[in-house]
Amino acid sequence: MRPRIGVMAAPHWPVTELPATARAAEAAGFDELWFAEDCFLHGGLTAAATALAVTERLRVGIGLLPAAVRNPAIAAMEIATLGALHPGRVEIAFGHGVEAWMRQIGARPPDRLVALEEVVRATRALLRGETVTTEGAFVRLRDVRLESPPETPPPVLVGTTGERGIAIAGRSADGLVVPEGSGEAALEWAKGRLGDGALVAYTWLRIDADAGSAREALWPVVRSWRDGGLYPGLLARAGELEGPGSEALGRLAVVGTAEDCAAAVRRRAEAGAAAVVLMPVGPDPAGQLARFGAEVLPLLAANVDRR
Repeated sequence: MRPRIGVMAAPHWPVTELPATARAAEAAGFDELWFAEDCFLHGGLTAAATALAVTERLRVGIGLLPAAVRNPAIAAMEIATLGALHPGRVEIAFGHGVEAWMRQIGARPPDRLVALEEVVRATRALLRGETVTTEGAFVRLRDVRLESPPETPPPVLVGTTGERGIAIAGRSADGLVVPEGSGEAALEWAKGRLGDGALVAYTWLRIDADAGSAREALWPVVRSWRDGGLYPGLLARAGELEGPGSEALGRLAVVGTAEDCAAAVRRRAEAGAAAVVLMPVGPDPAGQLARFGAEVLPLLAANVDRR
């Protein structure tokens, strides 16, 4: 199976390198380029506009826009502009925002999930050309309609990990984005609760000629993730993580030789991922992505598993 293959442009990468990164991703044969919007680094919509302007076919996603700081009327205007200029190449994911950052800027709503659902519902309706009047707990609009909605509304997804959030994605959005650290079992679990929406899976990448070396390079990142308590429910579904040789490590990431990586991508597709967005690990992310493009994409295109 061949899902869409994307690249995550990490928030800490120099923003001045963004045009070159987008061109390189397209030239290497990747389908998508994704941006985060982490406080207080770079604007997601601005980054997406730049990447779209310097490429021709690359699909560009933003994940995640904090819903609490996005009025849906203004967000829909921005998204519609991108969608009209670059039809079929834009997708947006909203999240409820990192708790500490939302409190830091005075934008933490009383109920983050209610705010998330209301923003997503209103934004999608506006992108479809509807006139929206709503008096919700967070979103209040009166007779709002976009003058020029895009002919093809960009997909609006939700980025979350909990059952309540996934339920919101299932009933109110076009799909779900899950973070790195989501193994194959976690993807199956999330897809089962999502239903028909598209599942986008952020995924660690480490490719090497030697599978053991790739696992050794990946292990410190996974260990830090585990020890920091990030999304423990997702990690737990992969099994015990006791070192680079752990069987669970291979279920959490695209790691190993080119053949290993191709097989891992296929397993993620079988688990329900419509798109696998790679997050390269190590000091040379551009080299990792170039190697994946040269060695793994041809295997996936040929539907070959040589292990």
